[in-house]
This record gives sequence, C-alpha cells and structure tokens, in this order.
Amino acid sequence: MDGAARGGHLEVVKFLHDHRREGCSYLAMDYAAAEGHLDVVRFLHSRRNEGCSPWAMNSAAGGGHLNIVKFLHENRSEGCTERAIDRAAGGGYLSIVKFLHQNRAEGCTAEAMDAAACFGHLEVVKFLHFNRREGCSQSAMGAAARCGHLDVVKWLHDHRYEGCSTDAMDGAAWFGHLDVLHFLKENRVEGCTRRAVRDALIGGHVEVARWLAENYPQCRISGVELSA
Repeated sequence: MDGAARGGHLEVVKFLHDHRREGCSYLAMDYAAAEGHLDVVRFLHSRRNEGCSPWAMNSAAGGGHLNIVKFLHENRSEGCTERAIDRAAGGGYLSIVKFLHQNRAEGCTAEAMDAAACFGHLEVVKFLHFNRREGCSQSAMGAAARCGHLDVVKWLHDHRYEGCSTDAMDGAAWFGHLDVLHFLKENRVEGCTRRAVRDALIGGHVEVARWLAENYPQCRISGVELSA
C-alpha cells in the first residue's frame, strides 16, 4: 500500500485497504504528499490510522504542492519542520513560503534564502529578507554567482551584509559567467583564487580564463599561455 500510495494509485490503495490485512505505514501518506497525490492523502487520512510524519508537509512544500500543505495543516497534527520553508524557498514556491510563514510557527533557517538565491528565485529572496530574520550565509551570493544569477548577486550586494567569499568569483568562472565576474570585480573586494582560472579552462571558457589572467595576475597558472 505504501508503494501504491506513492504512485498515486488510489484504486489500488482502496482495494488493498478493503481486501488485505497487511495495511500500510505512515510512509504511505508521506509518499503521497511528496508526490502531490491529494486524493490518496485524503483517503488515508479518513480511512487509515497510520497518519504521517512531519516529512509529509516538508516534502509537499518542497514539491510545490500547496493544496496538500494546506490540507495537512488543516487536518493533521504532525506539522512540519523548518525544512518546509527551506525546501519551498529552494523550489521557488513563493505562495507556499508565504502560507507557511503566515500559518505555521516552525520558521526556517538561513538555508531558505541560500537555496532561493542559488536557484535564482529573487522574489523569494526578497520576501525572506523583508519578512524573516534568519538571513542567509555567504553561500547565497556564492551560489547565485556560480549559477549565473546576476540579478540575485546584485540584490544581495545591495541589501544584505553577509557578502561572499572567493568562492563567488571562482564559481562564476567555472561556469563561464563573465557578466557576474565583471560585477564582482567592480563591486566586491574578495577577488578569486587560482582555482578560478583552472576551472574556467576545465569548463572550456577560455575567454573567461584570459580575462581573469589579465585582471588578476596572481591567479595565473604557470606554464599556461592565455594571450589572445
């Protein structure tokens, strides 16, 4: 039954409930919630006694299933953990982040803004900044830079105090985000390490490696010619 619930096979779940004695575990509702099967969640809630765990709402939030998050909040007592907002933020599900913020007390961690920044969800970053106190870590700008989200990098630079480390420029170089590198050079003081040139070359970004070598001579790699 756990497996059928995970796959959203309500008729199979009903059949097993009516004709078998093995039953299921709390994982049935957890799995159904994670995969967005509200009809299965409703059936298990009304006809079974195994319940679920906080992982059900956490995973529903992370999967973008607002209807299930609301159902669990209104009908179940297991609740969720900080991971619910953290995961919803990483997925860019602003409506879920707002719902949990307004209706639950578990809160979130700095991972929420870090993850939202990493995946380029600027509106989520803004909401967390203006409505929560957990903040972020240097990983927020670093991950945004690595993934090429220049708008997020700029916003964090203008509105947050955590800053970044050399990982920001190193990561941007690895994935060839020259626009991000330009911004970091003009607005930040952390700079980069030799890893930036090396990883830019590994990623096939010769122009980026050349730009780094020209602007950060200390990061040049001995024996590697990058002149145009």
